[in-house]
Amino acid sequence: MPDRSQLPFLVKLLDDDSPSVRQHVLEQILAYGPGIEDEIGQMEALLSNRQRAMLHSALNVYREAETRYSEWRAWPFLEDEYEKLERAFELLAQFQYGWRPPVKVGELLDELASGFLVSGRPNDPTGLSRFLFVTEKFRGEVEDYHNPLNSNLIHVIQERRGIPITLTCVFMLVGARVGQLIQGCNVPGHFLARAVCNGEEVLFDCFNRGRIFSRADMVQLRSSLAPHMVHLLQEGAAAETIVSRVLRNMVHAYEQQGDHERSAQARDLLRDLRESVRL
Repeated sequence: MPDRSQLPFLVKLLDDDSPSVRQHVLEQILAYGPGIEDEIGQMEALLSNRQRAMLHSALNVYREAETRYSEWRAWPFLEDEYEKLERAFELLAQFQYGWRPPVKVGELLDELASGFLVSGRPNDPTGLSRFLFVTEKFRGEVEDYHNPLNSNLIHVIQERRGIPITLTCVFMLVGARVGQLIQGCNVPGHFLARAVCNGEEVLFDCFNRGRIFSRADMVQLRSSLAPHMVHLLQEGAAAETIVSRVLRNMVHAYEQQGDHERSAQARDLLRDLRESVRL
């Protein structure tokens, strides 16, 4: 717990000539947590113009961050699975881009859905798969697989590249917009999509251009799973399960980059999600 008696001394250091010192001091001040705004308010008359400007700017960022964390804790309680999934990705993009993404996830998904509806392809999962992975050229990211932005739906849609789980989520969320029920299949190692086509359950490998599993593929996949995991082939993954897996990918990707601060942030989001829904 920071010593609040040190606050006046920290505020004075905001006039230091070194930008790195000023930034470090701001971080220490914000670490005081709730109540810091009231205490700074009581010091308002003693602040220099630079101190006042820096503190107000930092507090605005702090308030914005607190709002985002509150929103993060709220999305698992939305009623619709696809709404939950999309909201989670909107918030993850805000965390990764520093609160101000270049565009909303929903806007990009709307564009893809509109393009599909005028494409002339059949409005079924196979038609949508061909639209996304043939017409729009979505692909698995091979060369830069562990880039943390591959877990960011804005980046994935704009670059037309991603990892299995985010490409599957694009497929699912565009499908929901055009009246199709496409679910995630949470098998270990390589996340898949599942849907019913012509009365039969079909698996799609979105990382490999929407490849449809043949009967032989299904037999091989089933035999590769431990007995207690076979049920995953018949179940749609819940939004919380999908987002939890995305966050674990992000933790690993940031660790590989040596970005321990971002990795810790992703761990915090994962912890909050687990506490909210008892994963």
